[in-house]
Amino acid sequence: MAKPLKAALTAAFITFIVVATGGIFFPATLGGLATVSAFVTFGTTLIGGLIGKMSSKGINASGGNFGTKLATRAPIAPRQIVYGQCRVGGTIVHMETSGVDNHKLHIVIVIAGHEIEEVTQMRLNDINCTTGTSTISGSTVYTVTNTDFRNALNENKFDGDGALIRYTFQDGSQTAVDGYMNAQLSSMGASDKFLGMAYVYIEMIYDSEKLGGGIPATSFKVKGKNVYDPRTSAVASSDLQRSNPALIVRDFLTNTQYGLKAETSEINDTTNAGGFASAANTCDQNVTLADGSTTERRYTANGFTNFSANGGGVIESILSSMAGKMTYVNGQFNVFAGASQSPSLTITDDELMTAVTISTNTTTGNLFNSIKPIYVDAGLNYTSVDAEVYQDSTFLNADTPSGESTANYVKRMEVQLPFTVTDTMAQRLGRIALKSQRQTTTLSVLVSLKFMRCQPNDWVYLTNERLGYNQKIFQINTVNLDVQDGDTPIVAARLELTEIEAAVFNFATNDYTTGQSEGSNVSTGSFALTAPSNLGLTQQSNIDGTTSKVDIKVAWTNNSSDKVTLTEIAYKLSSDNTFTSDFTVGKGIDFALIPNVVVGKIYNVKVRHIDVNGVASAYTSVVNITIAVAGSAPSTPTNLAVSSSKGQMLVQWTNPNNSDLRAVKVYRRTANTNPTDDTHLVDTLSGEPNKITTTVFGDQDGLTAGTTYYFWVRAINHSGQHSGFSSSVNGNFSAAGVADGAITTLKLAAQAVTNAKIAVAAIQGAVIAAGAITEAKLGTDAVTNAKLADNAVQTAQIAADAVSTAKIADNAVTNALIATDAVNQDSIAANAVTATQIVAGTITASEIATNAITTAKISADAITTAKINASAITATEIATNAITANKITADAITSDKIAANAITAAKITAGAIVAGKLAADSIVANNIQADAVTADAIAANSVVAASIVSGSITSTQIAAGTINGDRINVGTLAVEKFANVSSTIIAHTGATVPLDVFGSVTQRGSTNFTTQTQSTGTYLSLSIGSVRNGAKYRAIWSGVYGDCTNGVLEYSIDNSTFQQAAGGLQGVTMAAGTFRTYVFVYNGTISGLASNATTVYWRVRWITKLRSTYQSLYVFIDNTQ
Repeated sequence: MAKPLKAALTAAFITFIVVATGGIFFPATLGGLATVSAFVTFGTTLIGGLIGKMSSKGINASGGNFGTKLATRAPIAPRQIVYGQCRVGGTIVHMETSGVDNHKLHIVIVIAGHEIEEVTQMRLNDINCTTGTSTISGSTVYTVTNTDFRNALNENKFDGDGALIRYTFQDGSQTAVDGYMNAQLSSMGASDKFLGMAYVYIEMIYDSEKLGGGIPATSFKVKGKNVYDPRTSAVASSDLQRSNPALIVRDFLTNTQYGLKAETSEINDTTNAGGFASAANTCDQNVTLADGSTTERRYTANGFTNFSANGGGVIESILSSMAGKMTYVNGQFNVFAGASQSPSLTITDDELMTAVTISTNTTTGNLFNSIKPIYVDAGLNYTSVDAEVYQDSTFLNADTPSGESTANYVKRMEVQLPFTVTDTMAQRLGRIALKSQRQTTTLSVLVSLKFMRCQPNDWVYLTNERLGYNQKIFQINTVNLDVQDGDTPIVAARLELTEIEAAVFNFATNDYTTGQSEGSNVSTGSFALTAPSNLGLTQQSNIDGTTSKVDIKVAWTNNSSDKVTLTEIAYKLSSDNTFTSDFTVGKGIDFALIPNVVVGKIYNVKVRHIDVNGVASAYTSVVNITIAVAGSAPSTPTNLAVSSSKGQMLVQWTNPNNSDLRAVKVYRRTANTNPTDDTHLVDTLSGEPNKITTTVFGDQDGLTAGTTYYFWVRAINHSGQHSGFSSSVNGNFSAAGVADGAITTLKLAAQAVTNAKIAVAAIQGAVIAAGAITEAKLGTDAVTNAKLADNAVQTAQIAADAVSTAKIADNAVTNALIATDAVNQDSIAANAVTATQIVAGTITASEIATNAITTAKISADAITTAKINASAITATEIATNAITANKITADAITSDKIAANAITAAKITAGAIVAGKLAADSIVANNIQADAVTADAIAANSVVAASIVSGSITSTQIAAGTINGDRINVGTLAVEKFANVSSTIIAHTGATVPLDVFGSVTQRGSTNFTTQTQSTGTYLSLSIGSVRNGAKYRAIWSGVYGDCTNGVLEYSIDNSTFQQAAGGLQGVTMAAGTFRTYVFVYNGTISGLASNATTVYWRVRWITKLRSTYQSLYVFIDNTQ
């Protein structure tokens, strides 16, 4: 790649990587070992720091896919890049009219700035056009045949059927002008070829009836660019290839017109992990949809961008369609489609050179538990829609504090998928996004250089005793060379890891969801539910990315009831005591997959139905299945050989030609004894089938020069099956060091012997020249007391002011050494002069400073009356509470001496407040104690209506005989205010009956809810008299019921012939299970009572089966109706 282009590419990817990972990494070399860049991942671009959304560059680059997609006119517009199958608008680059009264409109619309496969349909005003074809002026002309765009009465029509619109299409490979367009437009000449651009020329006849609204909104359904496929070494020839995301990423990387201009040598086109061919194969894998038979490709990309879009944004938006990641390693681009892997290397405590640095996100507020993917639905003419919201119950329960409702802790993320065009694919990508952002543990580990062979996106096992990890899977984010400082610098590999698990990419047929009707489907009959039947289990193998996996297919026959909405599948290992795993599938589905089961284990499975009422059927009988090894073992690697050199041995072999090859394991021993297991495993290397693979061993692995080592290899496939061991080969290596005495003076370059090369204590006195130790050579504090000769330090050697206090020994300064008057005020330390230093009588008034005599200096009782000036004692001088009663003269306290509010209740003598002391109206409500106003305190006729609280007069307060007719407001009385004894209604017999009558009956069984069983028959018999023919009834039947079948409520007017009560549920049946409380209500009219009959008989009858702990019946009859 040319240097300017390389710089442009680097700049583009720096932007992309900063958005995605927050760090910038790019290839470099150090000592011949490559540094590996960080990679841009689906997880970070869609879920990481941007939480479910693409960066602004990705949105801007692909946002048109979510838009209207109509042809528009603009003075300057970037050309479009179209991939896969999608709907696009385009840019109107030419428009003119011709003919009588300008009845004909001509439009040229450029669809793409490159060659495309074809225009499959033109769409006008949201109507898909149907066409007929003909050849005119050497061009294929498409005439629109829809009746919406035909008018046989238009005199300018194109044909006898009234065609008003026709068009031609050029796919971008044209080398000459369109013949038909050139014939219709005199303004177009032979040079108007629109080279390298796919375009449509449209010719329209003006018609006020069909096209009266102006130029119709125009768009096109197209098949985009035929991208290069390294698997066939040719450009695409099928829809599958054109929409393959890995091939589309490759096209954008290498295109020199609109792409990033990478050279072919910079593209890893192999089928190895990271190769574009490998990722393309993963995208092309078929996945089974919910019906169990329909399939679609795992990943496709269908959409468009434009020439001016940010390069990193384009890559980001395409990668979103394949859960993709991309790396740049050792001068080559690598791409990975979202799929699980089988780790080939294990990091153990023995490989760790320092402690693991771990980081986890424990804040659930930063995590999501549900997701809504937004995609472009091909089935809805490529309009933007939302996929079904998926909520992960495991995540939601983990995010919800104990005792709180999960409804308050739903956190939803959105994922934008501009190149995804099916709901099922959007669901799969959405779940990957949701599960990826829950993988929050990241590690930084320093390991040996053998891990430099890893690259970002590789999966490795980590076993660490301190963290409690046993082959926990991590994904490599970065691989970098790390030099550890020290006496002997250590070169190691620094890996940044993020936890990952295969479940992120697992998606079974039963994981798909569909929208459900919001209408209700209320049962009006039996609650019994029949279980599914014909449960069967089969084992099936699938490929997930580059990994083989085994699933259990569970199939059954559904109950024919339309009320069944869900089927629950429960499963466990046979060694487990209880069924701890289950999931449900929707209505009408009769199979499901249990994914990624373990070979050699026995699984137990059972299923049951759940209906619209939430009632579950019984489970089916448990069915078992033993998971067998899938496929056959790989062949043994061939051509194993060892070649030796100084410091190392090169081990080489040819991989077996098995498509399911996972890796080749290398074993090493110092004895020629064939290995039987992985005890002597020293390396595991993945590779392409039938390719030569090499690895190096030597002193860097702690091996000893001159020792003979024996090597074996064997292959392993993705199902975990091994080939046989190869025959052994052996080799050794010589030491890579320099012979003793080989380095002479002549061999040393000037300045070659640095400090690091000189051994400790190697510099002796004999090699130091006289006078070589100058002041500059002496280190700070190097000259100690031991280095000074006796009497070496004389006055001349002592600098001025050098003898400080710290240098003078205790008691060294005697009186003889102090000069006269040398001790002045500045020389006396604070508090140094005590009483013993002062001569008696020396301190006079003149020596005492103003205010120097404080309280502490005055003896007790020293201040007598004679010492106090008149009026010297003010309020300030009197202590709190110092003035007691015996200090106050009689009658000295007058009213002006009492402060406001100073007289409290405690200061007033009992009985001292008499009537004469109270001011008028001074007693208010809050001054009167509760219950203090008794009857004898209330004056006659002083309580009026306004003084009575509303509702306070109850029957207790009303004297007998007080309420007479003129006190009753008749309009306020309802029927239920009359007692049953009020015979005010004339019955059909001529006699009077109460306004309403009622009756009730209860029956209680055992309180043992699990064993209570009663016979079938009649219960809750009840007769109610004084019933008027035509009266209305309301019956309430309730009880605590378990497993019951066919219960009815009946009444009779002759106690012989019974009929079922109206207005409620009959034939009541409860499913087996926990006892529950049920209440049934019935409403109807009593009819058919004989002229002399007024009694109605009621009963509850269980025809088939009854289990109950309590039953009751209440019947109310309204004779006024």
